[in-house]
Amino acid sequence: MPNRPPLAMKLWLTQRWGAGANRSSGRTMIIGSLEHLVRNRVRMFLRHTWLATFLGTIVLLAMVWAAIYYTTRATVMRIAAGPADSSNANFVTALTNSLSQNHDRLRLQLVPTSGAEASAQALSSRVADLAIIPSTVSKSPDWPVVAILRQNVIAFIIPAPATAAAAPEPTKTSAKATAPAKKSKGAKSTKAGKSAAAAKSAKSKKSAKATKASDDDAADDSDDSDDSSKVKVPQLAGKRIGIVAGNEATTALLDVVLQHYGVPLNTVQVTHIQPEDVGAAVKGNTIDVLFVAGAATGKAISDTVAAATQNGNAPSFVEIDQADGIAKRMPVFDSLSVDAGTFGGNPPMPSEDLKTLSFAEYLVARKSVSHGTIADLAKAIYTYRLSLAAQMSGEVKIEAPSTDKDADVLVHQGALDYLNDNQQTFFDKYGDDIFYGMLIFPVFGSAIAGVASYLRNDSRTRRLRLLQRVLDLVRKVHAAQTLAAIDQLQLDADNLVIAIVHQGEHEEFDETVRMSFAFALDQLRFSIAARRTAILDQVKAGAEAAPSPPAGAKLAAV
Repeated sequence: MPNRPPLAMKLWLTQRWGAGANRSSGRTMIIGSLEHLVRNRVRMFLRHTWLATFLGTIVLLAMVWAAIYYTTRATVMRIAAGPADSSNANFVTALTNSLSQNHDRLRLQLVPTSGAEASAQALSSRVADLAIIPSTVSKSPDWPVVAILRQNVIAFIIPAPATAAAAPEPTKTSAKATAPAKKSKGAKSTKAGKSAAAAKSAKSKKSAKATKASDDDAADDSDDSDDSSKVKVPQLAGKRIGIVAGNEATTALLDVVLQHYGVPLNTVQVTHIQPEDVGAAVKGNTIDVLFVAGAATGKAISDTVAAATQNGNAPSFVEIDQADGIAKRMPVFDSLSVDAGTFGGNPPMPSEDLKTLSFAEYLVARKSVSHGTIADLAKAIYTYRLSLAAQMSGEVKIEAPSTDKDADVLVHQGALDYLNDNQQTFFDKYGDDIFYGMLIFPVFGSAIAGVASYLRNDSRTRRLRLLQRVLDLVRKVHAAQTLAAIDQLQLDADNLVIAIVHQGEHEEFDETVRMSFAFALDQLRFSIAARRTAILDQVKAGAEAAPSPPAGAKLAAV
């Protein structure tokens, strides 16, 4: 065959009609014949106009449907949050419901974890696209922030005593009875009476000043006594501290606070307590201090404070008086003053302003997540933030991270585009590509035209090769010496005729080409016939020229 088949066709033909198959069947598989068969089947199919139109319409509609489906389908994003039933997991559930009710193309899938560290690990291992983690997690600065969900507060709570302390009895002050002065029966002078009254008045004034001074000293002593009764962080050494589970309080967070005050963690007895077991631990007096972290008005702190309240007695709180210093040393923390009554109002808890530490709860994403998808998510979060705050009362207070270049946190580019009103439309995204595509398209058109011209030239080359093979067969016919060689050349000539017919189906031969092939094939047939006749004549002449045996030899043989 003049055309070399592709490698895949060669392998398929070798397996399907290999050497063993050819030997068993006694037939030779011609690649041109196979191609001819396929083309004939295609042409027969195309002759059925209605069927071809119907199938073409189905294919076109399928392509249009696929394009619409892939451009309008919902985007599913996986968010790691935990533990189960925590405020973080509930936030994902509430946001998912809001997105589904508003028919948004975004869909969220919760990836439940055991806590903040597990959520960070899920983000690192690409199990999740986003995660809800506090700023205290070691890798949180490496991930860009989408939104700030709330500010967490650290609280050390000392449970109230089981029984009320006896109220001190009020100090009774004895008043010195002053007997009324008896009037002298004798006549006294008016001057002496006035002098005694003046002396008495001066004495009473001195007594009043002394009483006021003693009251001020007593008040100062009382303030000092109240200050000394407050528990400081250094006094937690040797205490039994119960870390309430299900919130942002962890052993590592407790260690940060204790280490700042020079209290090693191994000097305290740490116990992890489930939220439902806090009341029993308080009543059983198995812990001295409760450690909890979460939203100031959230469920975690409120429930813990309520469990630490006994017989109407409010618990007390350990103040982190060096919160400013810790915040300067560790930028992930902020110093915060909790207003009186924030944790409860009857009795007010705390009873006065409480200084403590706070840290942010972030919604972060991987940097590789599409900017457009994150922009859509940020738009949904900030649009539904009031609704989410109403559904999770006291648990979330969504804030936008700072977009300044010197901000403490890295903002995801998608969220930054939304916050700065830099979201791009379809033409903003692809307008340049369309414009440059229209400029480059003529270049591709010229390239396609060049390829078509090359293919046309290649077709001419194939015709010339076929014609040359005919001429080569003619020369081989003249050189053939046996009838077997002539028979093989006849087979090659037949195969060559088939190839020429197939080539004529691929391309349209003009009159000149057809005449050239006809003349060459006629010459080939004439040469084969002439050479076969010549060989037969030579064989016949050789047989006649052979000498006959002598008569004596014949008698001897008899």
